[in-house]
Amino acid sequence: MKIQIFRLLIFILVSIFILNCYGTVQLDNDVKFLRQKKSIIPVEPSLKWQRKTRDPIQDLIPLNDSLALAWTHRGTVMILNLNDGKKEGSAWTPSMGHITSITVNRDADWFVYVSMKNRQAGAYNLRSGKQIWKNRMDHLVRGGALILTDTVVVMGTRRELKLYNALDGELIKENHNRFGITKLFAAGRDRFLAVTDAGDLQCYDHQLSQLWTQPIGLNSESKTDIHQGRIFTGPGRDTLWVLDEKTGNIHLELPFRNGFDFETLENDELVLAYQDGRVSKMNLDGDRSWTADFGLGLPGASFIHAGDHLFLPYARGVALNVDSRTGKEIWRSEHLRRLTGFWSAGSGFLIQDVKYQMRFYQ
Repeated sequence: MKIQIFRLLIFILVSIFILNCYGTVQLDNDVKFLRQKKSIIPVEPSLKWQRKTRDPIQDLIPLNDSLALAWTHRGTVMILNLNDGKKEGSAWTPSMGHITSITVNRDADWFVYVSMKNRQAGAYNLRSGKQIWKNRMDHLVRGGALILTDTVVVMGTRRELKLYNALDGELIKENHNRFGITKLFAAGRDRFLAVTDAGDLQCYDHQLSQLWTQPIGLNSESKTDIHQGRIFTGPGRDTLWVLDEKTGNIHLELPFRNGFDFETLENDELVLAYQDGRVSKMNLDGDRSWTADFGLGLPGASFIHAGDHLFLPYARGVALNVDSRTGKEIWRSEHLRRLTGFWSAGSGFLIQDVKYQMRFYQ
C-alpha cells in the first residue's frame, strides 16, 4: 500500500513538472473585456470590502467593472472578483513561480507573461485555460512583453529586440541594439518605444524597423504617456520631455527635478508628483496654477486621474482625493500600514499594505 501511494506521488510530481504548472485560470467566453481609458470613482468613496491574504498581489489588470486579472508575488494568476475580494474559480501557478508582468491581448482571450527572475516568457489562453507556449529568455528588460497587431509579441533583452509569433512562440526576427535596452513601452497597436542604456528614446514599428531616436537622458524609472499625437516622457535629465509621436522631434522641455510621476490632462495641462510628496498642476507654457504639499511624504505609487479628481497614494498608507482644478483635498482614506500596492479597478481602487491587508474603495 505504501509503495502504491509513493508511486502515485511520484506520478503526480512528474506530471506537474512536465506540464510546468499547477491548476488553471479561465475566463468564461461570455465575459467581455472592457478596456477603460478613464477611471470613474466616486468623489468620496466608501470601503466596500477588506481582506487579508497570505500571498500579496503583485499587479492586476481590470477586465470589467467586477473582475480583474491579478497575479501574486508567488506567481499565482487568478480572476479577482471586485465585489467581494474573493478568487473567481480556480487559479494557475506556473512551476517557475514569480511572474514579473502580464500583457493581455485586445479581447482578453490570451495573455503573455514574463518572468525576469526565472528567465522565461510564455503565452496562456484565458478562454480555454491552457498554456499556449513558453520560451527561455535571458536578460529580459522591464516593460514585459508587448502585443502588436494582436499577432506578434515583442520582447526586449539587454542587447536585443525579439519578435515572436503570438500563436506558437516561434522567433520571427531579432535586432541587435548596440546601446543596450532597459525598458519597453507600448505606443499603439503597431508601434513601440524602447529606452536605451544611453538614455535615448527609440521608436520601432511592428517589424522591428527603427523609425526615430531621440537622446533625452531617460532611465528605467522614466514614464511615458501618449496624448493627442505627442509623447510625454520623463524624468530625464530633470526634465519632462514632449515629443512628436511620428517624428520624435522635441516640442517642449519642462522642468521636472526630483520628479516621481505625471499625468496628462485635457486642455494641455499636466499634474506632476514629486519625490518629496508635493503635487503641482502646470500648463505646457510652464505656468503652475497650484502646488500642494499634504505633509504625507513619499508617494507610494502612480496616482489615478478620474474626471476632475486625483487619487493620490502615499507610502505611509494614506490615499487622498484632490480636486485637480484647485489642488484642494476633498477626501482622505483611513490610515493603513506602509503601502505596497495601489490600483484602479472597476469603479474604485484597491489598496494593499505591508501586512498583506487589501481594501477596496468604491
